[in-house]
Amino acid sequence: MYTLTGQKCGTVRFQSDVGIITKESLTRSSSITDNPVEGGSNINDHVFRNAQQFSLTGVAVSQSAYSKLEQMWQKGDILTYTGAVRIDMLVIQNLVQNFDKSNANGFGFTITLKKVQIVSSKQAATSTMMSNQDAGKAQESSSSGTSQTAAISADGLKTTVSETISSSAYMTYVNSYSSKAQPSAGPSSRVTPSYNGLR
Repeated sequence: MYTLTGQKCGTVRFQSDVGIITKESLTRSSSITDNPVEGGSNINDHVFRNAQQFSLTGVAVSQSAYSKLEQMWQKGDILTYTGAVRIDMLVIQNLVQNFDKSNANGFGFTITLKKVQIVSSKQAATSTMMSNQDAGKAQESSSSGTSQTAAISADGLKTTVSETISSSAYMTYVNSYSSKAQPSAGPSSRVTPSYNGLR
């Protein structure tokens, strides 16, 4: 007996009153990278295994069997096939229905199934984000009575002065600059006196 069992849609049993499986094909393939080099040849440096594909060909005499297969395809149901081989974690990639005069009351079908891998997300052991660190500092500071903005504000660039100067020394510097020849003055007003934004 050949069965296709879904996690959501139940089971289709291919037997004499429903239909039969006439052919099973399992395909294993790889993708190989080609990098052209001088001289017209290619270097192949990586090989990737593609997901396994499984193909079923059969004949059905009941429309209800095809309706169940169509439901499995529409819902993306995860299937297990049991026949000459047993394969699980399959999803219907293609579902083809063929009508032929030799089977007036039924139809032929071809199903292409692809093996899938389902993973779950898990947080890796990484350092916390800066925003989370700042939030923690803000909570600590608020409990101590300081404001939240103080905990996350940046001080910006700081200029340090190596020695202090007196105000008279500063005025001497300013006056010495004003006594030097000044460049010609620029325009006293803007060509466009106001700016109203993009138009």
